[in-house]
Amino acid sequence: MISKTLPHDRWSRPFADHSMSIFDLPEEIIFDILSRLPTKSLISFRCVCTSAPPLISHPSFTQRHLSSAADADRTFIYGESLDNITHFYSLRSPATYQETLKLQSPYNSVHGGYRRVAGSNKGLICLFDTNEYSSIGTLILWNPSIDKFKIVDGPHNVLNAFSHYVLGFGFVSRTLEFKVVEIIYNSKTKNNTVLVYSLSTNSWEKKEHVSAPCYLTNWSDNVNVFVNGFVNWLVYFEATAGGSHSYVIMAFDLDNERFRLLDLPRNIVPDCYSEVSIASYGDTSALSLSFCGKYYEQGVKFDVWVMGDYGLVDSWKKVFVVSLFRLSIAPLLMKSEREVLIVMKGGRLMLLDAIENEVQDLNMRGAASFFRAISYTPSLALLHGQRRIYRRVNGIKHLQSSLLDYEPLC
Repeated sequence: MISKTLPHDRWSRPFADHSMSIFDLPEEIIFDILSRLPTKSLISFRCVCTSAPPLISHPSFTQRHLSSAADADRTFIYGESLDNITHFYSLRSPATYQETLKLQSPYNSVHGGYRRVAGSNKGLICLFDTNEYSSIGTLILWNPSIDKFKIVDGPHNVLNAFSHYVLGFGFVSRTLEFKVVEIIYNSKTKNNTVLVYSLSTNSWEKKEHVSAPCYLTNWSDNVNVFVNGFVNWLVYFEATAGGSHSYVIMAFDLDNERFRLLDLPRNIVPDCYSEVSIASYGDTSALSLSFCGKYYEQGVKFDVWVMGDYGLVDSWKKVFVVSLFRLSIAPLLMKSEREVLIVMKGGRLMLLDAIENEVQDLNMRGAASFFRAISYTPSLALLHGQRRIYRRVNGIKHLQSSLLDYEPLC
């Protein structure tokens, strides 16, 4: 029960007639009803009903809402212009892939705008802003559905000339907390340090007896995928002392904060000339892998595999083949056994019907290698984060600053 912590007297109001308001119901029932509403409805309700903000802003309510399935998954797409000067963010409908919201960057870049998406889960997107020639940068947690963000200070700003790092982000369902994992590598000694940030405590913890079992190059070249509570990276590593190399998936459990290694499908034998990538599949409950052994005269062919039971090598299953002329890079996102997001030559983002082998132009164009597509579910996470402040010049809004804002989102 929450009656001791929520200001009940502020919500209840007398009625002259015998009609009943939602606020006349028991508090736990109100709590349960509102926690089932989509994020957009809650924000609208918060703006028009002066009695609602204390409840919706309460930490217990935010946690309950995170555990619900009130919002449908959308697709978040990040890209850069062909000249790598501008960035664009877009939320797409789960049914039609039409743009439902064109997003703006949550803050002004101070590092040159070399931005990467480190992950997304439960309404938050983890961004890292740096430049092309340095590992120093700014880590941002962003909730685009309510236009709030948080800058995370951390060890990524105190690296030496021999250091680089990789990042991962996800949500721990058992404890209802968001975490960032940062692996700092020393390219000279090949040693590494693992640190974990928890949003609930706003602090980093060095994992004294944990080290990454594989060496990864600069993190911007290593896209991670959060599946089943694990952050997953595809690693090309030295498998034997004699110098034999192979691919493996390195996974970090955000709950118990330990690593494990996952093998690729047994009948895939990639070499240094192969193109291999991983992505989420469906609602991010499964891991997918794309494998291109060689290019052929008609274009590029990728075999797409899905790990049906996470962690079991025998559960890898080849679900379809993407074979298209002018395909630019590996598939970005597998929404189902039929729907695949791809990038064609010239940086055109397309939706592929893998059964009919038909493509739909999504009217987005950018630098192919910088596209990122991930499943996104709106939430109230970071409700009391920072908010963008604008000023108008000749009728045009310009991002001025980002200040702490605890006012209603209206």
